[in-house]
Amino acid sequence: MKGQGRLGVRAGALLAVVTALVVAACGGSSGSSAAPGGSAPPAAAAESITAWVNSAEAQPLKDMYDKFTKETGIKVDLVSFPSDGFETAVMQRWASGDRPDVLEWHANYNWLVAINPKETLRDLSAEPFASAQVGGITAGLDGVTYGVVLNTPTAFGLYYNKPLFERLGLTPPTTADEVLATCLAIKKADPTIAPLREYAGSKWTPLVAHGAYQADALAAGFMDKLIAREVKVNDPDSPWLASLEFYKKLLDNGCFNADILTAQFETAGKDLLDGKAAMVSMHTGLVQQALDASDVATVDKTIGWTPWAGKKPVVTVEYSPIGTYYLPKTGNAGREAAGLQFMTFMTGPAYADYVKAAAMIPTLKDVPTPDGIPAPMLQIQEAVTKDGTANPIWVALPGITDLVNYPGQLINGDLTPQSAVDLLQKQAEQGAKAANLPPWP
Repeated sequence: MKGQGRLGVRAGALLAVVTALVVAACGGSSGSSAAPGGSAPPAAAAESITAWVNSAEAQPLKDMYDKFTKETGIKVDLVSFPSDGFETAVMQRWASGDRPDVLEWHANYNWLVAINPKETLRDLSAEPFASAQVGGITAGLDGVTYGVVLNTPTAFGLYYNKPLFERLGLTPPTTADEVLATCLAIKKADPTIAPLREYAGSKWTPLVAHGAYQADALAAGFMDKLIAREVKVNDPDSPWLASLEFYKKLLDNGCFNADILTAQFETAGKDLLDGKAAMVSMHTGLVQQALDASDVATVDKTIGWTPWAGKKPVVTVEYSPIGTYYLPKTGNAGREAAGLQFMTFMTGPAYADYVKAAAMIPTLKDVPTPDGIPAPMLQIQEAVTKDGTANPIWVALPGITDLVNYPGQLINGDLTPQSAVDLLQKQAEQGAKAANLPPWP
């Protein structure tokens, strides 16, 4: 499916979080804000606006800027930042006090808090397009809507081989206990099939399962408590500790493939299509892998998707900066009025045309889903609205530079679940200190 970003858990991005937060602490708001969302600025809209955007934007999104200018007469002066190193480049310019009229930026907690939204972004909570956002998707913080997400976020979950599940009479699991029970049932019925195929040779892939396991606890408030320094990731009731303990239980019960430490995620889609795996824990990029190896009809017939978490299903999502927009405070009423017109246009009737051209799932209510969207993506769309979402826990922990290594070290026995979270907490504390964030007691 077009428009799907890569998993945001990359070592470089994690290292950049601390830099971003430190830089943001040095920058402030440029000028005063126009009236909050819902109260129109008194000045007439300016004839042009400046937008900071990511160079990796696809053509359908670029076309929206031309359509906006044609409809409103307002020119959009684009400042394109390279997608490689995007966050660092934007934050460096942001720290200088420079502000665009429109900012294309992340909706994940770590990057949103890095730009100090309460002081630097306009509150859009009362704008009609804020309430048009599909349930479970948001570009906000502390109950305030600062932006709008137009592109489908990357979702975590379990993909499964539908014919195999039908043959064995299995129901897609949605909790940790059900995942283990499904694994044991597959092993008993057909020992030649890997119940849950994992790709630790790519290092980051086990993080998908850990992110998914913790989603219900994060949605229930653990993330807020972690940010408020009321809890630690190595507490006895930490969902991260529970996730690692569950993963070890899967290992001990032989739920994974024998080549877990060397397998590479690039074959995941084909492995599932071929029946080499019954289940694969992966982000939405797997759908494109499967399409590259077959076609939509084959994917629809063969691959299903299910949300899961520790006790009840919640969808873990990460947002790409592409297609997520904010309106910085600039102190220029005319340009702020034009920026609001931009947001209104991007979320108006033209959005349906964009969704169709980009062949993606809409993130605004009452916008038709295009024909030809693979069935697993439609299952994700339904679950996001039904079960809700949560950002993965690592977006609240700047400075954890070795995060991608911990699952592999757990698999090969170099770490225990407790020693892994002890190291995570230690690095989180070091990262917070480096970024001038509050310490843990």
